[in-house]
Amino acid sequence: KDLGTGFFPSTRGQEGIQGHHLLSSQRPAGYQREVSLEHIYDWQQYRLIVQGRVDGLIESPTEIIIEEIKTTYTALADLAIDRYPSHQAQLQLYLYFYMAKNPALKVSGRLTYLNLDDLSERTFPLEISFEKVQQLFSQLAQTFLASHQQRLNWLKIRNNSIANLNFPFSERRFGQDELMDTVTQALEQERDLLVEAATGIGKTIAVLYPALKHLAQTDRFSQIFFLTAKTAGKEILKKTITTAQAGGLHLRTVFIEAKERVCLLPGSHCHPAYCTYARDYYPKSEQALPKLLEQELIVPELVLSYAKQYDICPFELSLDLSLMADLIVCDYNYVFDPGVYLRRFFLHSGRKDFLFLVDEAHNLAARGRDMYSATLNLQSLVDFRNRISGINSKVAACCKAVESFFSSWLSEITEERRPGIRLSNLPDLMEPALERLAAAVELQLRQSMPPEQRKPIQEFYFNLTAFIRIAALVNKDYAVYVKQEGEITFLRLFCLNPGPLLRRRIDQGRLAVFFSATLSPLNYFQELLGAGSDYLSLQVFSPFPRENRLYLQAPGIDTRYRSREASAPQLSRCVADLVTAHTGNYLIFFPSYTYLKAIWPYLNQHLNGKANIYAQSAAMKEGQRRDFIKKISAAGTERSNVGLAVLGGLFGEGIDLPGEQLIGVAIIGPGLPVVSDEQELIRMYFDERNGNGFLFAYLVPGLIRVIQSAGRVFRTPEDKGVVLLLDDRFLDEHYQELLPPDWFMPGRAFSNPNYKQVLQEFWRS
Repeated sequence: KDLGTGFFPSTRGQEGIQGHHLLSSQRPAGYQREVSLEHIYDWQQYRLIVQGRVDGLIESPTEIIIEEIKTTYTALADLAIDRYPSHQAQLQLYLYFYMAKNPALKVSGRLTYLNLDDLSERTFPLEISFEKVQQLFSQLAQTFLASHQQRLNWLKIRNNSIANLNFPFSERRFGQDELMDTVTQALEQERDLLVEAATGIGKTIAVLYPALKHLAQTDRFSQIFFLTAKTAGKEILKKTITTAQAGGLHLRTVFIEAKERVCLLPGSHCHPAYCTYARDYYPKSEQALPKLLEQELIVPELVLSYAKQYDICPFELSLDLSLMADLIVCDYNYVFDPGVYLRRFFLHSGRKDFLFLVDEAHNLAARGRDMYSATLNLQSLVDFRNRISGINSKVAACCKAVESFFSSWLSEITEERRPGIRLSNLPDLMEPALERLAAAVELQLRQSMPPEQRKPIQEFYFNLTAFIRIAALVNKDYAVYVKQEGEITFLRLFCLNPGPLLRRRIDQGRLAVFFSATLSPLNYFQELLGAGSDYLSLQVFSPFPRENRLYLQAPGIDTRYRSREASAPQLSRCVADLVTAHTGNYLIFFPSYTYLKAIWPYLNQHLNGKANIYAQSAAMKEGQRRDFIKKISAAGTERSNVGLAVLGGLFGEGIDLPGEQLIGVAIIGPGLPVVSDEQELIRMYFDERNGNGFLFAYLVPGLIRVIQSAGRVFRTPEDKGVVLLLDDRFLDEHYQELLPPDWFMPGRAFSNPNYKQVLQEFWRS
């Protein structure tokens, strides 16, 4: 009845299977293993067929004994037959099925637990009357079938509303028809789709509308996952659904918020012994769920209010709601991240009827690389061993065994006088050592401990198991290395190419539609996003008047690190020329905070009080972000407002400042990632794979930042504004062929030494 009693798996999968085989092999002759069964139940207009497999069966002319085997690390002395109610209920159902088929025989059961730590076993005999198990099964079956009927009733309402749903906006924008036709083609052919569509197309509704139509027209799609990394993306979708509901749409949409953002008891262990919102979760949620399902647009605020009302976990409540949703809106990680993916949907392999709509998909490549990478820190191991040695000597010994691998690596680093070494793979014996450590820590966490003692052990366990999960994925698409930085030594499993791993999850659905304003070049994103080899693609350029958009490069400026000091006066003068050409609001994007701070004094000098200057700071909180945007987008001021921001940071995408709120940006440099060990590993990997290492590691990631930042200016057809590019590398043909073609307007020079005059004429026109 409580939430979280299954927080630790009773065992890890492979160990559990081996434990089953071990125990069943020790049973006497005549013991039948893995016996299939089937039971048919007729109720109203339904026939329910239940199939299962009994772990062990002993038959005699007068009696049948059914054994259910469970493996565990829990001390057997701490177990009772009702410790895990689902285990007992499973056995009771098996007893009922055999009783129903063999009414003349005595049927009894035994629930056996095997402790994998010491291979001891404990058996709980179970005898129960036919009437009791019949009542149990009938209640479960009728509840299930009634729920199924409710689902069918809902689908009829939903599908009728979608069939009658007109496009929910009064007129279609340029490019939307073509986009909807291409999405329809992808859905019909079940082929992945990459869509690059400029700001202003109305991508969200153009992708969602045909998806909803297919949801109602065919049984090939059961649920849609709308994946977005940004709050802005969720807000746009919420407004879109609300508009469609006003047009008659009935669609059950559930927004899943990050667990830490909705937690009602931050820092608490997710277990009924520590969290009041986990206690009696299931009986309480049975009361809350029907009331919530009366709503169709289920947003986090709504879930939170019901969770508080019923004293239950809001995050778990949203997950339960998602099972009954037509449209699930969540972050990428709840589908792709091996640590937090939604197990109720994706735990078991095999293809399901899911459709993935991936918003701002250019972000998924870097996010995927982060999700599938992991680090193990030697100092963390040592600190943990020192902390645990007085509590559990076995855990400390297991920790020491893992540390021994670092000892040999450090010797090699010292001998070769290098900061690190690259490994061809993890040592064969390391993964078993990590598993033994995780199992020992897990046993310790099962013991009663004060919260202040439990918390660091739990954090270590989470980090360790996350590393183990990634270690199981390591292959040719990874770089494994050990590095020493000061007093810190760490083992890194770095995912060079997340595409194949993202593909595994996409293969559990029908297809994925990836859409963004920046998905060029296609071969880059097809590779890194894991799109199928037969993918479809579409590019839709900006529908806004070209004469209202000025893309201009001011020549003669080099922003490479070695030239920054020398070019600072000229660069700041160019920015000042942009700002003084027309009073308004501007964002100036720099490659780094350091560069921003270096140019700031020069810019102050050149502007000489003609503008208000505000600068982004590191680690801004939500309130500070809102305040920054408010200041740089203020309308009706006599002086210009200038925001200094970092390229690829908080304000480079995901903010919407239409009209006079933002009329220009200057982009300083092409935004290339800083040369680092890991970027170089990516470069070398793709040089070997396709000969495009620099493009994959540096050029495309940099120019995506540039294009996204430029996109902040033009949000509506009425917007008029300027994008000023400051670096001579923007004149390189390899750079230019990756910029949007509509940045280059016939009859207007892209680069002009008389840029100041061009700016003035543009604003006069």
